[in-house]
Amino acid sequence: MKRGKYSLVIFLLPSLLFLSIFTYYPIFYSFYLSLTRFDMLTPKPIFQGFKNYITFFQDPIFWQVILNNVIYGLLTIFPTMFIALILAILIDETKKFKTFFRLGLFYPLLIPYAAAAMVWVFMYDPSLGIINKFLRLLRLPEHGWLGDPRYSLLSIIIMTIWKNVGYYMLIYLAGLQNIPTNLYEAVKIEGAGWFKTHYYITFPLVGPITLFIFVISIIQSFKVFTSVYLMTEGGPGYSSNVLIYYTYEYAFKFWQIGKAAALTSIMILTLLFLVSIVFGLFGKRITYSVM
Repeated sequence: MKRGKYSLVIFLLPSLLFLSIFTYYPIFYSFYLSLTRFDMLTPKPIFQGFKNYITFFQDPIFWQVILNNVIYGLLTIFPTMFIALILAILIDETKKFKTFFRLGLFYPLLIPYAAAAMVWVFMYDPSLGIINKFLRLLRLPEHGWLGDPRYSLLSIIIMTIWKNVGYYMLIYLAGLQNIPTNLYEAVKIEGAGWFKTHYYITFPLVGPITLFIFVISIIQSFKVFTSVYLMTEGGPGYSSNVLIYYTYEYAFKFWQIGKAAALTSIMILTLLFLVSIVFGLFGKRITYSVM
């Protein structure tokens, strides 16, 4: 028995070593830097306690950035998951052109984020963009999408939904293949309609996949950087600035590494808290088996 335990430790050691060097050490070192003053004027970190955190909590711009991140998360996670599930159900029920629809919806994910962002920048262009041309055709008011504080964040949200919905759709589609067909046949015999069939059969049985997608969507909502950097640079003002881009600005524009580390620590702790809440609330309520 002891020999088996030692073998287990030996096999886990390379992974633990890798994680310790490239994950755990950077996280703890970043937390240490967040407690220091470390910038262009102080080339060596000077310990100052929680001053960086207090400064941010008293800064209205920081709370604007947090609000932007919350809005971005809410308006990307739930619509993307809902659209992906509905598309997966419709494609699963389609008898023809399944491969065409799957490839067509998955294709945006294959486009690099930088290229996708630049395509949407052109589409959002006030004079040449296809979106304003379409609005002009319908005699609807046009907008300066990326240059208007009211629509800049919404523009990034729309692009993100378009980019991610195909990926989540494929995951849901794979999960639908594991649902026994006899369950659908049984509810059809009982006379259940389309909505009731999926509400009582499909939605509960794709619960584990929904939980998985929900968690990675939360993580992805805090990782949005490329689209913000290329499309708006957090502007106009701070209307589309989010936490990770705000961290980038402090680290590589203002060269205030201590404050950037504080923002990083806030982001990590927030993610840990949110993921723990999700697993605590929904983890035990998920249906993992049809038996």
